Amino acid sequence: MGSALSCRVATLLLGQDKRQRVRATQVLLTLLLDAVLAAIAGVGVWLGMLEGRLAWLWVVFSLGGVLIFYALVRSGLNQRWFESDPALTLPQGVFSVFSTVGAYLMCGPVRGASMLALAVTLSFGMFALKLRQVVGLSLFAVLLLGFAMAGAHRLWPQRYPAEEEVMHFLLMAVLLPSIAVLAGQLSTLRHKLRMHRVELEQALEQNRQLAIRDELTGLHNRRHVLELMQLEAQRAERSGRPLCLALIDIDHFKRVNDQHGHAQGDEVLRAFAACASVALRDTDTLGRWGGEEFIVMLPETPADAAMGVLSRVHRQTAELRFEAFDATLRVSFSAGIAVVQPGETLAAAIERADQAMYAAKQAGRDRSVLAKPPSPPRVAPMRQAVPSSAP
Repeated sequence: MGSALSCRVATLLLGQDKRQRVRATQVLLTLLLDAVLAAIAGVGVWLGMLEGRLAWLWVVFSLGGVLIFYALVRSGLNQRWFESDPALTLPQGVFSVFSTVGAYLMCGPVRGASMLALAVTLSFGMFALKLRQVVGLSLFAVLLLGFAMAGAHRLWPQRYPAEEEVMHFLLMAVLLPSIAVLAGQLSTLRHKLRMHRVELEQALEQNRQLAIRDELTGLHNRRHVLELMQLEAQRAERSGRPLCLALIDIDHFKRVNDQHGHAQGDEVLRAFAACASVALRDTDTLGRWGGEEFIVMLPETPADAAMGVLSRVHRQTAELRFEAFDATLRVSFSAGIAVVQPGETLAAAIERADQAMYAAKQAGRDRSVLAKPPSPPRVAPMRQAVPSSAP
């Protein structure tokens, strides 16, 4: 009960999108930090160190601004209005600079401590901003803080003496760009690491595809299509739904290689693979079995429907043309279709499809033949007991 309630509350506050949940969490953590700082400002007012009106103005500005960022993230407007920075890192950094400068003016005798927030702001920026953005943010913070110090000294010279403001400004003018450069370098390093990770993931995916795909046709290779058929056969065994397999052999393919060369033969194989893939259904799986042979898996398909699917492949294949090397060349294929029987091994079903394919070739090629169901196992007759002649 408690776990379900916490999940509902988390969904209500953070939403369901994974990335948006991370962004909303970050904004809420900032809101929590500002709430703690607001409580500290309240203590300062109670102790008489801070002026109440300025403190409450700063609290309303800081908490209100963070709530606006939360509303942008929670509503999804951040993804529409800030496509290049949906985490709102740079806008939140600029807002944090204004909030920190406001805190500096509010804190009076303890204003030096507020400048630590600028360093925190730049540190957060190193995880998302680019080097030029972090440097630009630090220069903006130095300039805004300098203008605020000059204005505060001019309005309240006793409270903000020139000597202290100059020292504060010089410290910030040196520390903030230094932190920005360090943050920028870390951001650049993080970006390079992310790019390396993307390249590694792409290389791993390419290796995975090479392991499961036929290099010539791009279809599933024999090993992988066998794995897929084994899984589908188990699923069909559990559900009781029909599963058909079809072995396909390109007719007179050796003649194509002999007359036109192996490069043109490869082009025929590629063209047939592309043509058959289009003619088959989305649920069907086409793989290269070897040489000019292909195999098709047709899940949840009875025999008559499988024959209809292969007929469509026959028609599509008949329309193939090879203008580049022989405009008169026509491609056809012979196929054997087997319905996997309950309890039958995959190897046995493939063997029946192979026999049906050869039957299609013997019958004249360019056709599909349905394999005969497997013969029931022979049961040896029981021998009748012979009565013993012993006394």
